[in-house]
Amino acid sequence: MRTVTLLVAVLAALAACGARADRPGDPAPPPSGAPEIHDAWTSCRQEVDPNAFEPTIVLSLPRLPAGFEPAELVVCSSGLQERPDGGEDFVLRERRGRDVAAVTAALRLPSAPLTDNPCTADLPGIAWFAVLDAAGHWLRPGVAADACGKIRFEARTAVEHAQLTVVATTVLGESRSASSAASGCPMGYGNMVAAETAGGRLPGAEPDAPTGEMRVCLYTVAPAEQAGDKPAGRFERGGQISAAAWAPLRTKLLAAGPPAPCTANAGRFALIRRADDNLGAVYFELDGCHRLLFETASGSAVRQGTPALAAELERAV
Repeated sequence: MRTVTLLVAVLAALAACGARADRPGDPAPPPSGAPEIHDAWTSCRQEVDPNAFEPTIVLSLPRLPAGFEPAELVVCSSGLQERPDGGEDFVLRERRGRDVAAVTAALRLPSAPLTDNPCTADLPGIAWFAVLDAAGHWLRPGVAADACGKIRFEARTAVEHAQLTVVATTVLGESRSASSAASGCPMGYGNMVAAETAGGRLPGAEPDAPTGEMRVCLYTVAPAEQAGDKPAGRFERGGQISAAAWAPLRTKLLAAGPPAPCTANAGRFALIRRADDNLGAVYFELDGCHRLLFETASGSAVRQGTPALAAELERAV
């Protein structure tokens, strides 16, 4: 759905750019047809696919009909929201209000004459919005284009600055757990050992590892992800270890020999880096091939870990 929507928006933008070059001075013609008018609004959760937001698609939607008088504006937007426990959720917000004068005026504007002057390559978007009339009917209208074939500034500004109230917030999923926030570990991370060794590559730098207080983050890789070139891991647990506890572990990691031939996929891995997030990191596959990856200032190095060393690292967290 998202791919199709994005393709439509890109094609519309490209068509506008082509029209600008062929017949400067003429406005882009409005999309044909009439917008679909619905009997009654339900909610952003039911009417909008939060995974298919494409803010430039409004250029290809039919415009506001002459006989439709907006009385209320609904704006649906997705974003992040912190929780009291330190975690963070991905949410869908519904805002509503009767501040529709500027939006209505912007929706009545025609597209501007196309310019033959250079235009920037950006595609500024607009939030997903719908308008309701006094009887509660609603539609999602298209907006006019500016001289570069992009959404008119008046429409973007009117929707952005409308006086609206949040009437519903729907949690779509967790973007960061409380334990991830407390540990300082990212919620998701890629298995860089697999990424660096994809296709049989073996980086040839000399291994090195940071010193001092360290942060160890453990990740689990779903079975469906494990065979990829950069398997995505989800945070399992983590925490800091003191410089004194890290020193003997660091010595053992740096003493590891060359990697042995192995094709097993890792289901778990560790990210080890300084607690102050300075440069330098070590990745350790906690199962599978038990390979180590050292990221250093001069490049990356791969070495062979062991199940015993992996277990020792886990006990330190």
